[in-house]
Amino acid sequence: MRVLNLKVVRYFFSAASATIVDVGIYFLAFNYLFEKKDIVFSFYTFSAPTVSLMISYSCGLLTNFFLTKTLVFKESDLKGHHQFLRFVLVAIGVLFLNYVLMKFLIRQMDWFPTIARAFSAVSIGLISFVVHKSFSFRVSATEEVEE
Repeated sequence: MRVLNLKVVRYFFSAASATIVDVGIYFLAFNYLFEKKDIVFSFYTFSAPTVSLMISYSCGLLTNFFLTKTLVFKESDLKGHHQFLRFVLVAIGVLFLNYVLMKFLIRQMDWFPTIARAFSAVSIGLISFVVHKSFSFRVSATEEVEE
């Protein structure tokens, strides 16, 4: 049980670190790279917040994957590209679940948005830990891991 607790702590450390990277890059991209100005193409205009979010979320996702793979689930015997694909699929699902839970808590339960976000992050974080452990970074019971 102690190892599981340490894994959970390392998992949340990885997620918190990735969040710091995400928010930091968002700030830099929005304020300095795009200078708060939308990006206009002849066929479409991308808002600076949206493009900044796409860049920062991608960087946060890569950071989270790398830290989670190296610090939390080192024993996984899946190939790296399979781990990454599964990790991205789970991340998309987690993003959707966060959105739905927050929308429910704010609109139906009349929670303050910041409290709803914190509650959503922790509860969905626990679910994502279990899913990553059993899906993204699973260890085959039938195969022996090389030492």
